[in-house]
Amino acid sequence: MRPKEYPELFFDEIPKLYEARSKVLLTSLVQVHEQLQRLPRKFCRMYTTKPLASQLLQYLRSRQADVSDQDFQVVEEGKPFHLRLSDGKRLDVMLCSGSYLGHSLVLLIRRPQGGPLLYFYSAVRLDNFGRLLGNFIFNSWIAQNTEKLFINLSSVNRPFEHVDFDKLAAYIEEYRKEHKSLVLVELPLFGYEELVWRLGHTKLHGQIRLLGDFAEIYTCLSTDLKRFERGDYETKVHICAALDWSTMVSRADRVAPLPLEALHWTPQPTRMHLRQLCSLLRPQYINGIMPYQSPGNLLPVPSFLQCFRATFSPPNKTTNASLGKESQQANVGGQTTAYRVIRAKRFKFVDDEDDSSNTE
Repeated sequence: MRPKEYPELFFDEIPKLYEARSKVLLTSLVQVHEQLQRLPRKFCRMYTTKPLASQLLQYLRSRQADVSDQDFQVVEEGKPFHLRLSDGKRLDVMLCSGSYLGHSLVLLIRRPQGGPLLYFYSAVRLDNFGRLLGNFIFNSWIAQNTEKLFINLSSVNRPFEHVDFDKLAAYIEEYRKEHKSLVLVELPLFGYEELVWRLGHTKLHGQIRLLGDFAEIYTCLSTDLKRFERGDYETKVHICAALDWSTMVSRADRVAPLPLEALHWTPQPTRMHLRQLCSLLRPQYINGIMPYQSPGNLLPVPSFLQCFRATFSPPNKTTNASLGKESQQANVGGQTTAYRVIRAKRFKFVDDEDDSSNTE
């Protein structure tokens, strides 16, 4: 997406056409494969942290793209840096990680003189929220308030479902026993590294083999692979990128593909993650992120998130207008009119009793 106030900035979107003034700020690579089905001839300047830069460079080189280290401006996670725009203006920018592997980032932008954040951008789930809150600079920036919060609403209408990774590992083990074969988990190339890391910290420790392109991409985030395949453990699970496993798995190996939906985990933020972020920041405005190649129809921000806006005022259900409308509705109809006529006749009957003295 591109903020309309600063059109030379691109958030998680790599332009097809090169412009010297364009600046790409990358917080996640979840949509990179979809965006780069056709590679640009020349890449705009890309700003991101070392783990994401290493992943993207590895991916682009595997596709013989014309890209080099000079196309990246590698910044330190959790440390502010200055961004100079083409009109001479400057912005302070910071990329902070909310994941255990350091690849799910949030983007903060403010003016150099300080003050409230102009933008807070978060496109993926933040499973390690404590990592953000443990950053002193992050806390000092959000303490100055936030003008615009951009969040991913793609899963906002789905019920929240907590994922117990120990139970997920037990389910995978039962699935393996039922099919009497290795379990094959095919994942998108980017975005699911945190899930794999979590599975490596369950009873499947030492029994997972990472294959092919997925293994190369994962090692860009962490070279500690002790949690995965070990010589003294039986391999029970193969994990690879979708459409990449056929050349890596031996034909002699019987594998049982596990549907992606059975994992109950996606890199999109859940309702709980969104509530957590909105309640922490309490921004002036909350906006949805326009998905890549979207027809232009954004999901509306639901009321359970809008209520965290600093300028939010709940509607008053007992306003004079509503009371007037209710009274009008109550007075409409023949029954009400007839009721008043009956009461009027009853009072006339009482008056007739007082006339008895005059008849004598």
